[in-house]
Amino acid sequence: RAQPRAAEEGDALGVPRPPPTLPLAKPQPARVRGLCQHRKPRSKGRGCRRSSGRSADESCSQRPVTVDSSKARTSLDALKISIRQLKWKEFPFGRRLPCDIYWHGVSFHDNDIFSGQVNKFPGMTEMVRKITLSRAVRIMQNLFPEEYNFYPRSWILPDEFQLFVAQVRMVKDGDPSWKPTFIVKPDSGCQGDGIYLIKDPSDIRLAGTLQSRPAVVQEYICKPLLIDKLKFDIRLYVLLKSLDPLEIYIAKDGLSRFCTEPYQEPSPKNLHHTFMHLTNYSLNIHSGNFVHSDSTSTGSKRTFSSILCRLSSKGVDIKKVWSDIISLVIKTVIALTPELKVFYQSDIPAGRPGPTCFQILGFDILLMKNLKPILLEVNANPSMRIEHEQELSPGVFENVPSLVDEEVKVAVIRDTLRLMDPLKNKRENQ
Repeated sequence: RAQPRAAEEGDALGVPRPPPTLPLAKPQPARVRGLCQHRKPRSKGRGCRRSSGRSADESCSQRPVTVDSSKARTSLDALKISIRQLKWKEFPFGRRLPCDIYWHGVSFHDNDIFSGQVNKFPGMTEMVRKITLSRAVRIMQNLFPEEYNFYPRSWILPDEFQLFVAQVRMVKDGDPSWKPTFIVKPDSGCQGDGIYLIKDPSDIRLAGTLQSRPAVVQEYICKPLLIDKLKFDIRLYVLLKSLDPLEIYIAKDGLSRFCTEPYQEPSPKNLHHTFMHLTNYSLNIHSGNFVHSDSTSTGSKRTFSSILCRLSSKGVDIKKVWSDIISLVIKTVIALTPELKVFYQSDIPAGRPGPTCFQILGFDILLMKNLKPILLEVNANPSMRIEHEQELSPGVFENVPSLVDEEVKVAVIRDTLRLMDPLKNKRENQ
């Protein structure tokens, strides 16, 4: 179980400690620490500090860390800013000589890297798809039902459609007052594509889904925590630094994405109100009520820390909220680890030359009214864009910097790179 403690990296790197209401955790057996945030590196970081007694030769031996970003493809701004702040060397078009770190955009897809570190694990994209994630968590729910009660009851379509119908009918027969709502999520969907709500397995739209593409149907959380009468979710960034030993870092801040229509519990009249029920940023940005804000505590996208501060001012036990979230993250990664190890050993067999891997994951979490965190999904490639589209005139958009995104995402990437720094021990020794 997770035990809250201070983040060693945050202390060591001269980054301000989080307020006491933001604990981090060290689980057993996994190691979990916090990613450092909210301050740019000092111009002379702890690894680059020079003493008057150091020789010129010794100083020259401290070469910059090299980063190959030729396969990063998109959302490069946050990566470039991070590399610049660390005073490392980026190779945007690749390099003949090996690099220390390779930054890939989508998945691990390179068999000619024999050294260094790659920011993707083999098989991760497949493992966090909705069906695969549901199966992995369900295995753990069967073994440890009380420990894995943070994931909604789910059925895989079309394989388990009859089971879904039978179980819903059985529960309704036992409790006629039960009026459930279900959310249908296509397995290959992203950014809210193809998601819809139903009240009953006989809904005609479900028949279309069964014929068209695999999906997961889940119990819909009808009593979410509301702020300003709006439903919201949390995007937390989690660094999987190593599989063996299992080592996990959780960012101290994340994003809160808000719906743009005041929330009401699902009814046949409002099931189709996308802006009321779905928190996806890519959907709500098209709402006329979407609010772009330069403040971290207002608008339709805010920092998670601003939400915690607001809850703390109302007497909420933030330590308990964080502890529950950390536990959810650890247990989810543990559920995925066995198959991830199989993928890893298949692509990078032990004893053969190859890179080591790490990866930033995006955990989407919903807080219930009683503050219990619920896992919605895990993203293998969370967006690292630090700008948003703004409509100048009908159909004409421009990219505008997003200060909220930049504050959170640059810190996540920068401190991920700092944690993966292959020259860190050498610098510290010198």
